[in-house]
Amino acid sequence: MPLLFSFFLFVYLYISSSLFFDIVHFCLHQWSSSRYEALRWLSRCHQFHHLYYNRSLNFNSRYRWQNSWFALPLEAACLCIGGLLGWFFLMLLPVIEQKHVLRTPLIAILAVHIIRTSVVIYMSGQDSNHVVYKTVPKDPSWLFVGPQFHALHHVHPDRYMGSVVKVFDWLAGTAYSLRNKSVVITGGSGALGSAIIRRLRSEGVRNVYSLKFGEHWTHGDFNRVGPIFDHLEPDILILAHGTKGEDAMDANCNSTIRLIQLYLEQRAGRTPASATKTLPEVWYIGSEVELHPAFGGAEMYRYLDSKRAFLPYARALYDDSGVVYRHIVPAAFQSRMGRAIVSADWAAGVMMWWIRRGARYVPVTYTGFAYSNFFKFFCSRNTIDGVPVDSARVRPDRSGIGVGRQRHGASSSSDVCRINPAL
Repeated sequence: MPLLFSFFLFVYLYISSSLFFDIVHFCLHQWSSSRYEALRWLSRCHQFHHLYYNRSLNFNSRYRWQNSWFALPLEAACLCIGGLLGWFFLMLLPVIEQKHVLRTPLIAILAVHIIRTSVVIYMSGQDSNHVVYKTVPKDPSWLFVGPQFHALHHVHPDRYMGSVVKVFDWLAGTAYSLRNKSVVITGGSGALGSAIIRRLRSEGVRNVYSLKFGEHWTHGDFNRVGPIFDHLEPDILILAHGTKGEDAMDANCNSTIRLIQLYLEQRAGRTPASATKTLPEVWYIGSEVELHPAFGGAEMYRYLDSKRAFLPYARALYDDSGVVYRHIVPAAFQSRMGRAIVSADWAAGVMMWWIRRGARYVPVTYTGFAYSNFFKFFCSRNTIDGVPVDSARVRPDRSGIGVGRQRHGASSSSDVCRINPAL
């Protein structure tokens, strides 16, 4: 057998074994209330793993023995069975002659799983995927599972099931959890904002608070926002407000940046007792006008300029290791801002479909522009006229040099947004 073929077969068996384990892993969390004793017993064996490396992301030595001799052998058995099933599947394919599918890669993958499990047992279950975190760092990979992603599974045991790749979580919609999170949203009375609130509640968030323009904040006054953030301690800030009016630049860019600053300032100032295991999240509702020309009169040009003016700051936040930033790009939907062929509820549903699969760039489109805009957004630089936009200009600078660095807000938004000809 050619060496290259053996290598690809080994990789195939490794992935197939991990995907089989991911499926069983998901089932193990469902079987805790099964009517069958055998399934409940298997679920309990796996629960020892979660009792050992618990939701606080600490190791509880009380369950070290059970983790080593019940949970880890169960995992190894599932991986080996998955490898065998993947090998048998290849053997059944008529296009592959059985004599070319040798047993050496299968024996190698079984040996890898057994040896790896033995080493992890020797290490008392404290391997590279199980790390003590005060706050889970930002996941650096969109495909592969690392310690950050797996730590989130221990915080939210019904989500983040992947062991090697995130394919199962993409298919099942388990790559993200909103359960018990606190959310603050702007534009909550609008068509999309109210649809998002309904979706959030169906996902099991702890609470949703709507920041109202004119009541809680204006373009010139943010003094009431800081105390609200201090009281609610939100996990997520969703910026769903917007306008095509004369104040489009203030509403869609300047005020947006100031609200983000205040939110991240509050998160940075939390005491250890109130700190959460997850990073702060910011969701921004962009637009396909980030890519295509303005179709319409002067109001559409104002809207285009304001949305594109925010993009360098969006890109800075997207790359920031201390913030989970989601850039949501919807096509036109039915609202007070204009007519469209789809409803705001449809847009909110598509948005949540992507987010449940871990998307940080979220295309909500029936035109296809949002997919094309991904390449523009991903390849864009966080610069204006060649000058880098540091994320510290958007989020608070701990040295005190950031824009508008005043506790509970300066009296007005920072006029940092302007038309960027490069966009």
